Amino acid sequence: MGGTATTIAVAYAAVCLVAIAFMAVVARSTAGRAPEGPVDVERLRETERTWFVVVVVLLVALVVATIFFTPYGRSAAGDAQVVEVEALQFGWLLPGEPLEAGREVEFRLESRDVNHSFAVYTAGGKLLFQVQVMPGKVQKYVYTFDEPGTYRVLCLEYCGVDHDAMQTQLRVVA
Repeated sequence: MGGTATTIAVAYAAVCLVAIAFMAVVARSTAGRAPEGPVDVERLRETERTWFVVVVVLLVALVVATIFFTPYGRSAAGDAQVVEVEALQFGWLLPGEPLEAGREVEFRLESRDVNHSFAVYTAGGKLLFQVQVMPGKVQKYVYTFDEPGTYRVLCLEYCGVDHDAMQTQLRVVA
């Protein structure tokens, strides 16, 4: 896992632990006790309002902390390489010319039949990125290959009996 992914995973784990601890405290404080006199409805409303604000503030902070790491919605620069990719059972249709390292690549992905997942791996087997590819929708993804080499492309969405054969290669040159 990369540094960004680790940061996001730790942040979400911390929020989950805080939520679990909060639920445990609430459960313990309310279990098996009868009210000692009339219920103070106004105090309950104020407590609910306070906790609502706390939860909203935590969620907004989490979104603000992670939103800039979202890879979608980015546009390619004017000199980007554009690669039209078509998925069909059970193969990828890609142009044959190599890509240039250090230059943005805008992948325009579309499926002819069912959902697929365009996943690009290094020669060493490290996943660089993956994009869901759906029929009738062009999905754009911008990526810059830093190193020249041969990259494997696999489908990570089960798409039928020959799903395992759905792989190809991208060649990136200096």
